[in-house]
Amino acid sequence: MEVSKLISKSLQEMPASRRQRALAKTDLSKLIHMGLNENNYGMSPKAKKALEESYAGAHYYPDFMAVELKQTIADFYRLEPENVLTGSGSSAMIDMLGLTFLDPGDEVLLGGPSYGAFQDMAWLNSGRPVEVPCTEEQKYDLKSMLEHVNEKTKMVIICNPNNPTGTYLPLPELEAFVEALPDHVLAVFDEAYMEFATKPDCRSMMDYMKSHPEKPVLILRTFSKYYAMAGLRVGYALGSADLIQAMRKCSASWNLNVCAQKAAVAAIGDQEYYLAQKEKIVTGREYLEEEMRKLGCRVYESQSNFIWFDAGMDAALLQEKMAEKGIRIGAFAMSRVSVGTIEECKLFIRYLAEILKEARG
Repeated sequence: MEVSKLISKSLQEMPASRRQRALAKTDLSKLIHMGLNENNYGMSPKAKKALEESYAGAHYYPDFMAVELKQTIADFYRLEPENVLTGSGSSAMIDMLGLTFLDPGDEVLLGGPSYGAFQDMAWLNSGRPVEVPCTEEQKYDLKSMLEHVNEKTKMVIICNPNNPTGTYLPLPELEAFVEALPDHVLAVFDEAYMEFATKPDCRSMMDYMKSHPEKPVLILRTFSKYYAMAGLRVGYALGSADLIQAMRKCSASWNLNVCAQKAAVAAIGDQEYYLAQKEKIVTGREYLEEEMRKLGCRVYESQSNFIWFDAGMDAALLQEKMAEKGIRIGAFAMSRVSVGTIEECKLFIRYLAEILKEARG
């Protein structure tokens, strides 16, 4: 059997994914999780209770339309359910973007570095990702991105705060950017980490989307990060009713299980818990930034629950050395560490100091 003759042309042309790869020959279950931007404080007690209670109905199919969850999300953001699409993580939303909007040869404009799933989405739907390098400050270069827009551009992706850099762009700059885009370009804002932001001008495009229904704007959100539900896979898209209706046609059947739906509804209703955890995460973030700078690392100020930094050594080697000590971190062109609990952050700094001391002789 020649598998190559069976595989789609778009998949054959797709380069190796840029998503982070797992550490080779390492039992990840034994490592402290500081590599995938999870919330190590865990789900709220109310969400856990709802999850446990949902097991009793797990032998039935879930609500295909996720009516209760969509209504809860809509109420929280003062939208209508028609403006909300839910699915199995924001990754499902990204898949639906490609299925819904891309034709062969369409270009998807991206920053670099940024979240690799968008590159994959473009290739798998016979589109072409066009990467515009970030600035020296590791921020999107909006001026250069506008210069790359042409008649083939179908979609522009902005992750704000960005992953893996943790940096952000002020809301006024993003609004001006969208105003300058031609009408045939869909602007997608991945706001997976927006809840962790503390800067006054690091804000969602939500209000702009509401007040400009004529503009093709979509916002992606997730329960994986702030709400600590990465293992349950709940994500959603927000946009005009027309855009959401189009995406819904590409939604996989039963793509959001009953347990995840119930837990997500309960999580939104427990903001007091999550705000308390956010304070701890912000404290940990500031601690890590300060201590890593003391160790001589180049640290990029973050508005997320992770930090992008250059320790002056190969990122993959640092990842390997840290894993040997029991902590998982991210490795890209530079290093990325997720903000764990305060105790985990202190342990990371201790190990980082040891590794850098050895590397520097």
